[in-house]
Amino acid sequence: MDTSAIPWTTKVRGRFRGRMASGVVALVPIVVTVAVLRFLFSATSSVLLPLIGPAVAAWPPLARAALSLAILLAVIYVLGELATNLVGRRILAFVESVVLRVPLVKVVYSASKQVAAAFDGQKARAFKSVVYIEFPRQGMRAIGFETSTTTDDSGAVWSTVFVPTTPNPTTGFLQIVPVDDVIRTDYSVEDGIKIVMSLGVLAPEFEMRA
Repeated sequence: MDTSAIPWTTKVRGRFRGRMASGVVALVPIVVTVAVLRFLFSATSSVLLPLIGPAVAAWPPLARAALSLAILLAVIYVLGELATNLVGRRILAFVESVVLRVPLVKVVYSASKQVAAAFDGQKARAFKSVVYIEFPRQGMRAIGFETSTTTDDSGAVWSTVFVPTTPNPTTGFLQIVPVDDVIRTDYSVEDGIKIVMSLGVLAPEFEMRA
């Protein structure tokens, strides 16, 4: 194809769209990472600063914030070290067993851990397939992850589908829909997660399967 025949305005629009798409792809992981770190930083500060407040009361606010950040990074690093060696795994398993004995905390901790594991690249098998369902209203479609199927007393088969929010796929909506209403795709689970986290920029072509 002779590109010289393409109007310059079309080239500019194409270049602009391409650069914007690349920018979104680069920005989304940064935003998600910053949001998670900000949450962890706030949680760490709210716990540690009241404890060490008297000792650092004379410090400037920026220095206290830096101290909280340093402590957070140290905690993350230590947990990483513990999680990658045998003794550390046993310690974490013991702490986890203690946490799981607390009724309400047990539910929150277990659910959070399972959601995090589900989006782990090595453990994405928790999601069986990537599908589309009619959501949030008739005539619209939402991408979701089929997690299981069940059969009711009448013999009807239902699919349990998790519809994630974007760009943070660890939250969303749980929908139970007739299996015949599920539109199946050829996407891998990794493709589905990329679509959600990229705001749809990385959506590949697919063929619908009944």
